[in-house]
Amino acid sequence: MAASAEAGWLAVGRIRRPHGLHGEVVVEQHSDFPARVASGVEVGIGEHAPTARAVIHRVREHKGQWLISFVDIRARDDVERWRDFWLFLPAQERAQLPANFYYEHELVGCRCVAPDGAAFGTVRALTTAGGGPLLEVETERGEVLVPFVAAIVVSVDLVTHTIVFDPPRGLFDDDAL
Repeated sequence: MAASAEAGWLAVGRIRRPHGLHGEVVVEQHSDFPARVASGVEVGIGEHAPTARAVIHRVREHKGQWLISFVDIRARDDVERWRDFWLFLPAQERAQLPANFYYEHELVGCRCVAPDGAAFGTVRALTTAGGGPLLEVETERGEVLVPFVAAIVVSVDLVTHTIVFDPPRGLFDDDAL
């Protein structure tokens, strides 16, 4: 997912499907700060950027995901149209995030280059495997999983949508793909 076209919003979850008959949805969490998703909070909802607003009535944990209901929405059909849309929160608290912390939607679509400017590819997703976060980088020869660690990720520039890698030998070489 690309960064929100509407400034000031950060994607924190993906609406997967309606739950039950009364307007509740299952939301896959994409936030390291889940306490921000709470009753009374206004959220944005949209495919690439917020195109609708809703106020959370109730949120509860269920099997590692959120079950969320919204104020004044009480029917399954009212939330069905949001399937696979993103749930956004206002980004005003970005300054309070730890240094070198990035949201998935900020990284997806970033160009990946070497320190000399040679292109590697484009970030397609951020995943988590047993050892830690990995960037899925789409290259001309296929997908490469790049550990999102300081030893490899030299810099992330969210303004230019560029990530500079200093990869170990073999990570982007022909025989590694």
